[in-house]
Amino acid sequence: MRKLSRRERGLLGLLSVVGVAIGFAYLRDSGSAPAVLGRPRAEKPLLSVARIDLSRLDAPRGENEAGRRDLFAFGQAPRDREDEPPPPTVIVATPPPGPAGGPGAESALATPSLPPLKLTYIGSVENKAGVKVAVLLTDRREVLTGQAGQVVANRYRIARIGLESVDLEDVGSGQSRRIPLKGN
Repeated sequence: MRKLSRRERGLLGLLSVVGVAIGFAYLRDSGSAPAVLGRPRAEKPLLSVARIDLSRLDAPRGENEAGRRDLFAFGQAPRDREDEPPPPTVIVATPPPGPAGGPGAESALATPSLPPLKLTYIGSVENKAGVKVAVLLTDRREVLTGQAGQVVANRYRIARIGLESVDLEDVGSGQSRRIPLKGN
């Protein structure tokens, strides 16, 4: 280690004096230094506190619709404008049913069916435990999978999974249909 020259020692002393002066100035301005010679430090003024008007608690509140919307209630949105006329009501007249056992009775009791969903059976998978899973493809190119007894497409229950076909039961109507295995 080399010895410092007289000039270098002077510069080092000057730097240490400047550092101590900056430290004292910082402590005095930050308020973290203790009071000197028992004199109390000048208090900083407190921030003003906002006044809370408690009389508003008893006042009637305006109508607020926030949080009152039922996400599961379907239908038209509430009307905002009263000058707009309501939409016309359409009444569909149905013919009265014929006598019991007549031709009109069957047409009145027939339930409307959903449009057919075009499903293609593309195969099944079986694991070592013997659980079979059917793989179906919709006309929209969606892949549906399910075991026997499960409902697919919210509409069909898988009744039976065979080697070359799958039996599906329509949940709404109870009708059953067999879909053969689709080859290339």
